[in-house]
Order: sequence, then structure tokens, then C-alpha cells
Amino acid sequence: MYGSTDYRKISVSLIATVFNEENNIKDFLESYKKQAFLAKEFIIIDAYSTDLTFKIIQEFALKNKNLNIRFIQKKSNRSEARNFAVSLSKNDLLAFTDAGCLLDKFWLEELVKEFKRSGFEIVGGFFSGLVKNSFESAVTPYFLQLSKNVSEKNFFPTTRSLLITKNIWNKYDGLNEKLELSEDYQLMLRIKKSGSKIAFAKKALVYWYPPKNLKEFAKKIYSFAKSDVEAGIIRPKVILIFLRYFLFLFLLFF
Repeated sequence: MYGSTDYRKISVSLIATVFNEENNIKDFLESYKKQAFLAKEFIIIDAYSTDLTFKIIQEFALKNKNLNIRFIQKKSNRSEARNFAVSLSKNDLLAFTDAGCLLDKFWLEELVKEFKRSGFEIVGGFFSGLVKNSFESAVTPYFLQLSKNVSEKNFFPTTRSLLITKNIWNKYDGLNEKLELSEDYQLMLRIKKSGSKIAFAKKALVYWYPPKNLKEFAKKIYSFAKSDVEAGIIRPKVILIFLRYFLFLFLLFF
């Protein structure tokens, strides 16, 4: 179907994983419902949430049967869940995003249009922080690439906003199931090092909720640092950020 002259005829399987997202899962699902381009199926893997997440998904799916939501509970980390969802998918083109986010109305449409335009088997969408105050604005650069610093050459897609063929996914053996975080970065690093081309759809936006306080920030930083060590990843961006703040504190002290 990739050869179709109309990108709207391309069939996509959308995949998301969830765990204890009752505070924002309804908004996430509503943002998908409003998409200008809908996937042929939407597979959601819930890692046995202990709150009302799964019940909310069930109720939403029953009220919106036209969205073809397949919701499954499976004890797993995010890597295992995504690989499992891929094995269940019925289409050869896969889209990934995360719960705990909001999708721009044209998110999936922009990914598919860029896939069709570029002819590449991987398209990375972009993301932006849903900041409400100065603290959230300050911590967002630790987790997201800022638009002013991004180009197609230096951009690394993540499973927060990604379109990829099942062929490429399987060629690189999917996600490392030993990793809970940084798993998508490791996969994209392997793909980039191999020389495979990745298209960049800057208008395919996903909005992400940043940490609300220092405790949440510290917890996320620790988790990402731990997972990067486990994955054997060194991120130049992270090193530069910490060097900048170290230099500031050094100058302030002296």
C-alpha cells in the first residue's frame, strides 16, 4: 500500500503502553480521537495498572468502536510491551507514542505524509513540553530537544513520536527488553550507525508533561541516568548541559 498516490490509503498500526495513567489517560485518548488521520488499529498494552487506567480505556473503547482500539493487559516493561504489540499488529507500518502525552491534531497525518514524501522507512516526529510555570520551563531541556537546536542531521527520534516499518523494526530486533528506559534511544543509535536514513517531521507534534517539582525531576533524572548506564549510552547533549551548570556554579562560587 506504500505505493499508493494517496497517503490516506496507507494503513498504520498505532502502539502505546500505559501504567497508572488515570490522571491523564482520558485526555490522551481524546487527543487521538481528534486526529485528522486515524490508524487502522490502536493497540494499547497496559502493564496491569493498579489504578483506574484500564477501566477508563475499556469504557472509552466501547464508546468509540470506530477507533478500533485493542486493549490488552500484560505484565511487562515498556520494551517488552512494545515488542509484544508489534507482534500483534496487522499492518506493516507502525506508529508509536506514549501515554502521559497529548497528540497534536495533525500528528499522525504529518508522520504519514513525511513517510510518503521522503520514501524513508523511519520518520521521527517532534515533541514539546506542556509547561505551566518557570520551573517546568527550566527542567524541560533536560528531557526534550528544543526546536531551536534541532535539525534533521542531529535529531534522534523516540517512541514518543515515531513512524517505522515493521521490516526495519524486525531487522534491528526491536527494543532491548532488558531496558525500561533509553530503549528507544539505543535502537535509534543502532539504526543511525548502520547508515539507515531517518526522515524528520517537525510538525508531527506530541506534547509532553514535564516534572512538576524537584522530587519528580530528581526521580526522572536518576531513572534516565541509570538506564543510560545499563544501555551503554553517552549522550553529548546531557554532558554539555551538566558542564554548563557546573561552570555556572564554579564561577558563582569564586
